[in-house]
Amino acid sequence: MGLYASLIARSERIGTLPPLTVDWYRTRLRVWTRDPAAHRHIASQHQLVAPTHRVPGPHPVAELHAVADPELIAGLRLGAPTGRRQAFTGEWYAQHAGHGGETVLVSEDTDKHPHVLVTPDFRSWAVVARESGSVGLLAGRTIRELVREAVVADGALMFHGAAAQRPDGRGVFLAGASSAGKTSSAVWLGRRGGRLVGTDRTFLAPTGTGWLAVGLPVSTRLGAGSVEALGILDAVRDRVPVRAINPFRTGGSAAPAPRSEPGMPMDKVWLSNGEIREIVGSPFTAATRLDTVVVLERAACAEPRVERLDAADAAAALRPHLLAPDPDYRSRWLARDAAPETPERALSGLSELLGRHTVVRLTWDPARHCDARLPHLMDEADALARDSAVVEGMARP
Repeated sequence: MGLYASLIARSERIGTLPPLTVDWYRTRLRVWTRDPAAHRHIASQHQLVAPTHRVPGPHPVAELHAVADPELIAGLRLGAPTGRRQAFTGEWYAQHAGHGGETVLVSEDTDKHPHVLVTPDFRSWAVVARESGSVGLLAGRTIRELVREAVVADGALMFHGAAAQRPDGRGVFLAGASSAGKTSSAVWLGRRGGRLVGTDRTFLAPTGTGWLAVGLPVSTRLGAGSVEALGILDAVRDRVPVRAINPFRTGGSAAPAPRSEPGMPMDKVWLSNGEIREIVGSPFTAATRLDTVVVLERAACAEPRVERLDAADAAAALRPHLLAPDPDYRSRWLARDAAPETPERALSGLSELLGRHTVVRLTWDPARHCDARLPHLMDEADALARDSAVVEGMARP
């Protein structure tokens, strides 16, 4: 019996909680765990409402089993590695061939969250952690990576950007440099009767009926300024779980405590989809129709300014935010073929996108302007895009 089959059999003997169903765009997973805390974490992280726009049909349902098994981790005996795979942000896995063609990926992180991934077919997976406290985190990471792999395999473009669906159903994609106001803008639009789609990384996916904005299942990270502007400081201060060590724990005037992990932001609070809905009042949906493309540019200005970009300027404005190649990924590490994505494919897709959508630039100071005026600014962006489409349509022979 292979390692994957033995893990499933062991889980069935011990017993698990009822499976969670995660439907994220086209990815459909049944997630099994026997850890109540992990169960709650996964459910909150992937809380969604159904899309209001038609999306392509789902992929077949796959299984994800997430367990803590320190004995297996300690006693794992495999042959020599057949290779190594680099995952996100430089994390490495040793790849081994298991019984019956299964693939075993052993994390080389032996200190923080030691774990093993096992798959018989690169669709269904088992995640085995050493510590029970790691199960929810590792299962969430794996779900995120499986969603990413599926959407990239469909030909979508991945951006450092945010997206929201406005109350009237129109979808907006927001690109821009760090601190340009992407996440705050998406949250503002979502909380005023709309829906959040993505708050850090967002896919733009071509379909037979147009382009969709598709979110990636990650925590929403809000800085101190955004939390204060949204009026939710009291709701998040000393909240558990807050996954960053930051001033929210002790009050805005106190010095932040040392970082708990390398690279952890000191001035951001991390909230799951369920927490965002509870605190902010905005539900998440996995995808929305793409109606408006906005590039946010931070500037010291008294009033915000909205302008349409011509094709050349639009390409120059969006290219820095197109993650091709993605600096956090050197391979499609959960695919059977881990060959990296090629920039050429993504750049071709960007040209196709710009042939269908006008890009609008919003120059503003998000600390001053990202407030109740935002829906009106988006209406202005819509009007510019529509006027441009009419002019271009009249110019065509």
